[in-house]
Amino acid sequence: MSDGQSPTPAPRKRPSYGLPGPTTPPTGPAAQPGSAPQPGSAAQTGSAPAQPDGSWGGSPAGGSWGGSPAGGSWGSPSGGAPSGNAPADPYAPQTGPLPGSVSSGHGYGAGYGPGPGQSAPQAPRRHRGLWPLIIGLVLLVGVAPVVTIGGFLWSISSLAGDATTGPVPMEGATAQIEVPANEMLIVYVPKADEATAECTAEGADPGAVTTVPSSSDTTFGNGEEYVQVLGIAAVQDTTVTVTCTGTDAPAHLGPYSMVSMAGPLLIGLVVGVLAGLIGLVLTVIGIVKLVRSRRA
Repeated sequence: MSDGQSPTPAPRKRPSYGLPGPTTPPTGPAAQPGSAPQPGSAAQTGSAPAQPDGSWGGSPAGGSWGGSPAGGSWGSPSGGAPSGNAPADPYAPQTGPLPGSVSSGHGYGAGYGPGPGQSAPQAPRRHRGLWPLIIGLVLLVGVAPVVTIGGFLWSISSLAGDATTGPVPMEGATAQIEVPANEMLIVYVPKADEATAECTAEGADPGAVTTVPSSSDTTFGNGEEYVQVLGIAAVQDTTVTVTCTGTDAPAHLGPYSMVSMAGPLLIGLVVGVLAGLIGLVLTVIGIVKLVRSRRA
């Protein structure tokens, strides 16, 4: 280099971003083999020489700031963890699974949610109120009507045979019949004599019988049409005398046990109404629960 020429311009400094800068081979006495480091030099003090770009590089074996590839200091290309309170290098390569990534082929990883395009499994929806609704409908539609109708048919089963053959005629428009306690007689007159016929009943003792007037048409199995005009109930064992006027062919049915007739009718009616109410309540509860479970 001549005296008139300018020295080579220094290279332009570049930002280091925590990466080690380019190193230059040492010059001077320290570079000679077998020479000892001079007092006060970088090798003697243990500090890294300044780099041409203005950064400080660490020694090859050290762990100083801006460390070497062998170190694990901040800004180390080997990806080591930063030491002390030094911030993480934003340009250092990241290892390990990314947040929200899928770590297994089954769509879920430890500590991560479902992968893209996948949804979390949902618990099967329980149809609450289905059984109360079914039981309520069975009681309301099935049990209640069957029990009520069954009780009525049971109560009149004792009349079925007599209803087929027809009532027993009373000769001379009068009859005396032995009636035990808690049993009853039914008196009929022909349909044609309904307007003029009148019938009365008396027991052997005063107050032994109770009469109930009636007026209902009845057609028996033999095709004869009659009108029920009187019902007679015996309070005690007695002989009932029945007398009719205004007709020549009165007739009667019985005696029949009032318990065997009224008991099944009352039982069927009470049980049928109770089953219907319970069925209605269960049906309403079942419908409400089903609606709520579908909205949930």
